[in-house]
Amino acid sequence: MDLWYTCAVCNKVERIQVKDDEVDMKKKAIWAVVSLLLAVFTIWFMIYRSGMSVQDFLRALGNANIGWILLGGLCMFSFIFFEGVSLLQIVRTCGYPQKARRGFLYSAGDTYFSAITPSGTGGQPAIIFFMMQDGIPGAVITATLVINFIAFNVGLLFFGIVGFLLAPGIFFRYSVVCRVFIVAGFVIFLTLLILGILMIRKREFIFRIAMKFIGLLHKIRIIKHPERFYRKLEKVMEEYKTCVGVVAGHKGMWFRACLMNVLQRFAQIAVTVFSFRALGGTGSVRELFSTQCFATIGATCIPIPGAIGISDYLMIEGYVNLMEEDFAYQVQMLSRGLSFYCCIIVSGITLMIGLMKIGGKRKNDRSI
Repeated sequence: MDLWYTCAVCNKVERIQVKDDEVDMKKKAIWAVVSLLLAVFTIWFMIYRSGMSVQDFLRALGNANIGWILLGGLCMFSFIFFEGVSLLQIVRTCGYPQKARRGFLYSAGDTYFSAITPSGTGGQPAIIFFMMQDGIPGAVITATLVINFIAFNVGLLFFGIVGFLLAPGIFFRYSVVCRVFIVAGFVIFLTLLILGILMIRKREFIFRIAMKFIGLLHKIRIIKHPERFYRKLEKVMEEYKTCVGVVAGHKGMWFRACLMNVLQRFAQIAVTVFSFRALGGTGSVRELFSTQCFATIGATCIPIPGAIGISDYLMIEGYVNLMEEDFAYQVQMLSRGLSFYCCIIVSGITLMIGLMKIGGKRKNDRSI
């Protein structure tokens, strides 16, 4: 996630036309195709590398415990749900109550576009678009995204620490390359968490940087009339300051937002445990849970759509240290299928329904 990108988008929300609110759909379509190709190649490579056929996996899936699979599916659904609750908690504190289904739609948009674009910023314009449709001001949207951004990083770092506490030896079983990914993930998310806190606690510092940036754009003749941008920035920052001032004193809101992000990350990691059980895995799941914590930290920071390939690599490398290789591939494919591919499908369907409703509403408005 890029805080500077978030603020740049939100600073212009009142000037964005409906066509621009589509979040540059041509680029999104290109990345969707790229993501699909990456997914197909990754699945093929995993099957090829494992030595098992598609029929072998389908046979194992047919013998799986449906109860555990349903629990994994519930966790997948909960992954979307908990982020939506986090976003609703923040906007409601700012005085803009929304229904629970709107929160699910915000989260689905974030999940879907983040999965098909090369960085976590991919989903933020989708949240902005839907919140704007609900009449939420740009300054409130900015504050909401920054606060949720902080909670997001808290959730990731929390389970990174949990992974070390549960089974510290797991980290050293990884190859050097994987350990670099994991450590880099810790460093990146800790840095982003600090930047997020600065957005809340050091608003004037951010304001001065933005003012200098506008001046630079004027100096190199990208913008002709910087005064308009200065006035706009001052207005947005004043609104943002007011909004942050409202939520800053609500410790309960901060706690709930962080808790929802922790629960969201727990739901994602728990899919692996349920997949393991569904396929007949026995014994302690402590090391498996720790392994998935490390895989999540190492993969999430890589700027590849949905961390496709990287996440699979980290999962397999960790799993083969805990179970037979053939079984490890089966667990990886079922877990990834539920936590990522099924999640994209559910998010995409939710997003499509949300856009169809908006289109229908606009059509009705024009006909009146």
